[in-house]
Amino acid sequence: MGLKILHANANILMANGLNSLIQKGGGVDKICVCKSEKELFDQLNSDRFDLVVIDPLANGYFTASTSMKIKQLYPQQKVLIISDIEHPREVLSILEKGVQGYLTRQCDEDEIIHAIFAIAKGEKFYCNKVLDIILNKQFETEDENCEPTVLTERESEITALIASGLTNKEIADQLHLSPHTVHTHRKNIIKKLGVKSVSELTVYAMNVGLIET
Repeated sequence: MGLKILHANANILMANGLNSLIQKGGGVDKICVCKSEKELFDQLNSDRFDLVVIDPLANGYFTASTSMKIKQLYPQQKVLIISDIEHPREVLSILEKGVQGYLTRQCDEDEIIHAIFAIAKGEKFYCNKVLDIILNKQFETEDENCEPTVLTERESEITALIASGLTNKEIADQLHLSPHTVHTHRKNIIKKLGVKSVSELTVYAMNVGLIET
């Protein structure tokens, strides 16, 4: 059974373009378009959707508070934002409400389609611009912290595989993740450890016993 998507977009040309793009890859049964916040919540009240796609920075139609209100009223609802980034703090405030994905309008077709199906499966998906905002926020206060870096179990697993010479796609296949998810972990690991190359990452992995010397 295909996905049912609610697309909140007041710009008809953009809505039709995205809808055409989404349906091109198959796997989508129904796309409903709403052009106002009232229509959006009327639809959510009357039906269930696998994913809501919204531009919360569309002046006069949808705002950042719209996406926050969705998560407050429907906490289990998966939400993908496709919008230009105006202020990093506004992006962070939206993400803190539990939005599963955030892309910019400059993302290509493959990335948009990948994001939609990854989020529908329960993954999170952020483009590189949004990842940079998240990571900068996460680590901006950690530089003065002298505590040793601690990787999560998944990060340790991926570190070991990277150090063993596997590519992102090979790691994704082995761990049953999307390549984008592996890329996100990889970027996070590199920033956490402060390494600049795979060889430095390999040395770390050997020193902490993640791989055999």
